[in-house]
Amino acid sequence: MYTRVIIILSFLSALALSGCRKEFEKVSDVAFEVNATSGTYKVGEPVLFEMSGDPDFITFYSGEEGNDYAFKDTDRITETEMTFSFMTTTSSGTVGYPNPSVVPIAWSDDFSGEYTVEAVNNATWHDITDQFRLPDDTGVTQLFSNELYITDLYTDPSKPIYFRFYYCVEAFDQSLAGGQGNGRTQWQFLSVAFNGVAGETVSELYDIVGAGWTIVKTDSYNDESIGNFQPDINSGRILFRSDFRPTQDRECWAVSGPIHKIDNINHGPDRGLGIKSVADSDMTEYTYTYTEPGVYEVAFVAANANVYDRKETVRHLTVEIVEDEASIENPEPGEWK
Repeated sequence: MYTRVIIILSFLSALALSGCRKEFEKVSDVAFEVNATSGTYKVGEPVLFEMSGDPDFITFYSGEEGNDYAFKDTDRITETEMTFSFMTTTSSGTVGYPNPSVVPIAWSDDFSGEYTVEAVNNATWHDITDQFRLPDDTGVTQLFSNELYITDLYTDPSKPIYFRFYYCVEAFDQSLAGGQGNGRTQWQFLSVAFNGVAGETVSELYDIVGAGWTIVKTDSYNDESIGNFQPDINSGRILFRSDFRPTQDRECWAVSGPIHKIDNINHGPDRGLGIKSVADSDMTEYTYTYTEPGVYEVAFVAANANVYDRKETVRHLTVEIVEDEASIENPEPGEWK
């Protein structure tokens, strides 16, 4: 009899505890409101949000890229572009009569990757010289080429493309340039880079070394009279040159390694900024400062949660940020002169 009573009491206690646990697992509905003291603010001016309620957690979404509630469950894909650029310096030679007068630039998607004269000549090269700013004389220092967008050159994104500079010096002729002759002009290409542009972010994909630039010379450079005036490449520049008064035309190329197309960047979903946790006291206001003008869709996610249950509510606001333009104040009476 005594044992039976204990069993019954234990069963009833378990039922009571189970009921309490179910009640404990539940969280209360979220009471939360928020508003901005103004709809329009200036760049750099703190935006004041006034809040009421006592949620356990508050997460803030400013509406900026990377912190936008609209992308909290959606991957943010940034389209990427590739650019090609360099700087050019010309030196030596005869002022007003550069030799060569131009170094043509081209690209290919069927170059074999063999750095021989035959392989270079057998490839199909598409001239893009007119897409760049290049020196028109000797004595030019670090002329920036401009940024050429090359993404559209990839007809097959799985295939790399190659680029080349072509340098051809004409044999020296004393009768040219009013009897001064057409002495050789040296061309240097510096800061030769392929960059990736994703939104406002620019990153270097290939520098000179990474792009694998290689000099390919014709037999015209086997002449012993050239001495040390051979074209070469180091980590800082591509240098085209020959002897100052060549007895024959000198011809060579600088050809890149394979330049692969980069994929679009998946940044994943945007993340909110946690501004309150359950351990924090209730918040009555929050300030945030924008650095760029625009119209932003702001969101506050307020939640009550434990390991068993979660309830949340979302409050949306629209905030406009304008440029901080100086105002002109009218002078006080008597100030006009």
